[in-house]
Amino acid sequence: MPLTAEQVKLMEENRRKALEKRAAAQKAEANQLVNKNQSHVSAGNVTFTPSSPFNPSAVKNNASTSSFYSKFQPSTGGKSTSSTPASVSKLPPKNPKYTPSTNSTRPVASFQLVSRKKFCWTFSLADHQKMLESLNPLLTRYQLQPLPKFVLDIFKNSPPERNIPEVDISSIDPKLYQALLPFQRQSVYFGIHLQGRILIADDMGLGKTLQALALAHYYLSDWPLLILTPSSMKFAWDEAVKIWLPSVPLHHIQVICSGKDFIDKEVSVTICSYDLLTRRLKDLEAVNFRTIIFDESHLTKTRNSKRATAASSISAQAKRVILLSGTPALSRPEELFSQLQILERKPFTGTFHAFGLRYCGAKETNFGWNYSGATNMQELQLILEEKFMIRRLKSQVLSQLPSKQRQMIILDPGSVKCNTSTMDTLAKNMTNEFARAMEKRGALLSYYSETAKAKSKAVCDYIVDLLENGKKFLCFAHHQVLLNDISHCIEQQSKEYIRIDGSVSSDERKKLCDNFQLKDSVRVAVLSITAANTGLTLTSANLVVFAELFWNPGILTQAEDRAHRIGQQDSVLVQYLVAKGTADDYLWPLVQSKLDILSKAGLSKDNFHEADTRHLSNTKASPSIIDFLEELSQEDLAAVDDAEKQSSSFCEPESKRSKTY
Repeated sequence: MPLTAEQVKLMEENRRKALEKRAAAQKAEANQLVNKNQSHVSAGNVTFTPSSPFNPSAVKNNASTSSFYSKFQPSTGGKSTSSTPASVSKLPPKNPKYTPSTNSTRPVASFQLVSRKKFCWTFSLADHQKMLESLNPLLTRYQLQPLPKFVLDIFKNSPPERNIPEVDISSIDPKLYQALLPFQRQSVYFGIHLQGRILIADDMGLGKTLQALALAHYYLSDWPLLILTPSSMKFAWDEAVKIWLPSVPLHHIQVICSGKDFIDKEVSVTICSYDLLTRRLKDLEAVNFRTIIFDESHLTKTRNSKRATAASSISAQAKRVILLSGTPALSRPEELFSQLQILERKPFTGTFHAFGLRYCGAKETNFGWNYSGATNMQELQLILEEKFMIRRLKSQVLSQLPSKQRQMIILDPGSVKCNTSTMDTLAKNMTNEFARAMEKRGALLSYYSETAKAKSKAVCDYIVDLLENGKKFLCFAHHQVLLNDISHCIEQQSKEYIRIDGSVSSDERKKLCDNFQLKDSVRVAVLSITAANTGLTLTSANLVVFAELFWNPGILTQAEDRAHRIGQQDSVLVQYLVAKGTADDYLWPLVQSKLDILSKAGLSKDNFHEADTRHLSNTKASPSIIDFLEELSQEDLAAVDDAEKQSSSFCEPESKRSKTY
């Protein structure tokens, strides 16, 4: 059943209370940090942390990448770090209130007990040299490690608080300019502050595509623009450019689909996959792109790989470089270096080895150096935020987001099998004005069913990309053949998932939902659009993917509400995977038109025009096919459903469909 008005009101009220509670907690924590550092009026603070005897090969790497990204807090004033920019080899004996010097000019340092065996002094960054000088008498008994010069150089001219000026960005295409939310404008301002070389590391669903296009368009004089992206997202970017930058002529946008495609040097925007980048590097470098967007930049994380080498090479000729990634370091800080090298030819540490020693807990083993650790992570965070990166979590900007967002994702036509004789014949049958009701049902059923087969590979490619990015999501489909292909695809990636279709009993559904809700390791819920669109609560995911469309928008919105319901405190992102040249060309506008009618009658508050891309093919047949579908009565559609159930009832044993993989 769809959510009632009272349920929607209650859900919005709970969401508002959660936002207020979260804001109050963040404010209290910020006040605590300010009070702790109020005695330090300086360009920044540094924490001096005594530790055990210094031994590089025995460094313990307890810091994790998840804490590095999920526990960052917004800056509340002076910069500080609790890593070990200056460390001594052992604790001062018996005197926790020990002060390094009795000289009246000694730096002011506040004391903090970290644990029973560890404490630290916090002092102004400007007093770093004074602190070292005051500790000179201890050099006979202790080993000191000062802050590296590159850290001091980065922060020596930094103001106590980073105030990014709001520059005039009205030159951006008006449609895009008006669509930017306040936090999205902040990233554009920061990108301009960094001279157009930035890593935008926002959470998924915060509009990194819009931010990148806005910043790139601000530097229109530095085009042509190259957009590098996973293969499955090439045409989603193509659609985004057409929608948000209407001032760019359509014939000035090219998508490179194969190693044989001609690369036109005269166009404004070129879209290419990372795989083709390595194969066509010389041809692309010959264009001399001055602005480059690297979508999902963590795909260049493997140092010395062909992809990372090619990315670094082509970025060297660009004046503006924009990296986009919600997870720039998926498991280890070492994966950041190749991305930083794209932004800055010679990153702040100089060599990777120096970076590894400082931030990766580098250890020398019998097989060479191991850089798989993580050290000085808070210091690295400060440097990234100062020189390279802006990152906002959904929880930090939730008040600016709608409770539900829709996107239409155009699948790669090269992976969609739409140019077959069967698909051509079915498309013609759809426009037959003289067909009887039974023939209409058959035409609809056949075309819709064949579309599922045609989309399968492209859908699976997209799902693999989501899995590689660490996402947890719901995936809806209608046909058993596509549900089976999606399940097989997830199994090949060795990921846990649940599957619920019409064969799963009510008791079994409850167990599967609990597994998905409570276990982080269960990454995907593969669900039937018609059999799992009601009665399920799956709010542990805030991403919903529709591998197929459905002619009844009410069914789609009910399916969306498996994640967007009472208990969900995050903004839900809904993605519809659409293939051009298939039945999707006609189902999408049909869904839009039906919802518009319901909305005008006050029967639905949903509106699929909210999706940030709206148009598919410009075929002249679309209106007649919409009329064709709208002529089908509810009995006709019910007959289609019955035929679907009969055709798929023996596809797979129930025991396999109702377990967690």
